[in-house]
Amino acid sequence: MRAVEARRKTKLRREILQRREALSEAERLDKSNIIWSRVVQTWEFQQAESVMLYAAFGSEVRTDRLMESTLQAGKRLILPRVNRASPQLELYYVANIALQVEAGFCGIPEPAPGLCERTLLADVDCVVVPGLAFDTTGGRLGYGGGYYDRLLNSLSPAQAHVSIGLAYELQIVEEIPQGFFDARVAVIATELRLLVENR
Repeated sequence: MRAVEARRKTKLRREILQRREALSEAERLDKSNIIWSRVVQTWEFQQAESVMLYAAFGSEVRTDRLMESTLQAGKRLILPRVNRASPQLELYYVANIALQVEAGFCGIPEPAPGLCERTLLADVDCVVVPGLAFDTTGGRLGYGGGYYDRLLNSLSPAQAHVSIGLAYELQIVEEIPQGFFDARVAVIATELRLLVENR
C-alpha cells in the first residue's frame, strides 16, 4: 500500500511541477500579488505578532511582499532553515531580508545563522508554508523531504488552526494521497479563492 501511495505522490509531484513551471514569470507575479492581498486580510495573519514564512524558490508562490508586509506591520518575521542532520527546520527571526538571507539548502533562500536570532516553534503565531499540491480539505503534498510535515505535525492545536498554505489555483487537486505522517493546513490561499477549514 505504501509503495502505491509513493508512486501516486511521485506522479502528482511531476504533473503539478510541470504545470507550475509552465506559468510565465509575469503570470506568477500577478497571481502571487493576488494571493498576497488575500493572506494579509485573513484573521490568521492579522492576529499574529510573529509570522513564519518561507522565502520562495523557483516557481513557488512569491512571498517577497508578504515578508515586507510582515515587517512593515510591526510583526516579527520568522524564516526556516533546513538542518539535514536533524532532519528539521530551524527557525530564525529576520529583521532585514537583504542582509540576513542567503542561498542555503538546494539554493533555497534561508536565514544566515550567524546574522539572525534563533527562535522556537512555540513562538510562531501564524505559519505560512509552501507545497507542490493541496486539496480542498487542507491535504498537502510537499517535495518529499518531510521537513514541513514534521513542523506542521509539531504545532499546537491553536497554531495548527492558523496554518496557511500558498498555491496557485492549478496546484489544487481533488485529493492528496495522505500517509500517517502527512500534515494538513487550515487555510489555503490561491489567486481565485481562500479555502478555510470548517470551524
